Amino acid sequence: MNPTTIIINEDHWIAGVQRDPIATSREMPVRRCVVNHFTGGATGASSIEAMRQRGVSAHVVIDRDGTITQCVPFNRSAAHAGTSRWRDPKTGTLYTFGNTFAIGIEIANAGSDPGALTWARKQPGFASIRARHANGGAVLEWECFPAAQIEAVTALNEVLVQRYNLDDVTGHDCIAPERKDDPGPAFPMQAIREACGFSGLPVVHRP
Repeated sequence: MNPTTIIINEDHWIAGVQRDPIATSREMPVRRCVVNHFTGGATGASSIEAMRQRGVSAHVVIDRDGTITQCVPFNRSAAHAGTSRWRDPKTGTLYTFGNTFAIGIEIANAGSDPGALTWARKQPGFASIRARHANGGAVLEWECFPAAQIEAVTALNEVLVQRYNLDDVTGHDCIAPERKDDPGPAFPMQAIREACGFSGLPVVHRP
């Protein structure tokens, strides 16, 4: 997917993509970074329904075929990051609650969840790696991200960084490493960051 095909309207919704709105009451006037997640589940649609039932949300969910579904406009806070910490590399300001400063992208992917992997292994084109997470832990099986999905994820990260003048592209496992492991070792974080104009891997902000 080419970033030029993604257009964010003045109302902070992406033009022409599926919408499955999840209500949110809090405005997010200042956006500082993108936080990438995996859903730890099956399809994008099932993950959106699970989020709705749990009372959480993300701005966007991207399915394995690259289909983008937007749930929350980018000027509203989504409940995707929770208690976390991130220091702005430009200003040095420390933020400690991700929902207030970050745009959240949920990527349909089983991660290392055994139940979700059982479902994912039955899907066409399934691939996985065995790896230890950079933050530690056992060697586990992790679902790989299909090329079409990564293409869409990369393009959307690029557009968001440009549109909102963001300072970072990171993962949930970097802003809350003591409790989160997504998007995990199968996610090409460095390549996506470089496409967005950032170098290397994101800083891991430990407690």
